[in-house]
Amino acid sequence: MNWIIFLEVLIVVYFIGLWFYMNKKGYKNTTRKLIILFFGVLLFEVMSEPMWLNLGFHKWAYLYKDITWIITIGWVNIFMTSFLLVDYHFGHIIEYKRFWLYLFFVEAITVPLETLLLQTGIREYAGVLTSTMIGKTIPLTIVPIEAIYAIPLFATLIICFYKYVNYLFETGVKND
Repeated sequence: MNWIIFLEVLIVVYFIGLWFYMNKKGYKNTTRKLIILFFGVLLFEVMSEPMWLNLGFHKWAYLYKDITWIITIGWVNIFMTSFLLVDYHFGHIIEYKRFWLYLFFVEAITVPLETLLLQTGIREYAGVLTSTMIGKTIPLTIVPIEAIYAIPLFATLIICFYKYVNYLFETGVKND
């Protein structure tokens, strides 16, 4: 179980490092952006909670049932890393095209991490979910093939929430 504390610390350290990196590079409203992304992910985690089990974390890491703020921050790390990579390397591309790259990067980062979580027993899929799976996995992983469309589907909700709420803050939309 010592590796779980290592994982918990690693996720938090990466998050703090991400915050420092973004501030050092001059990104505006870093804290606000990370908080918005955190709440977007957390809302999704609460909505999808019956679908999977997050096991083995220390008691202080759980927020509600098996929802952990550690996994939530882990997702924030994945999304923000994807945003930063895509915007840095493809910033010249119009936003709606970058959206597809965000989805690709989130998928590419998530599948190996999901494999690790499944192999270590930190994540399990609930019976309600496994009963609907076809039993095939993504090649070279133990991640169900359904993740190929499920991850981008879920990511779409989070990306749209994050982008829209940030847009509202940045444009100063006022109530009429």
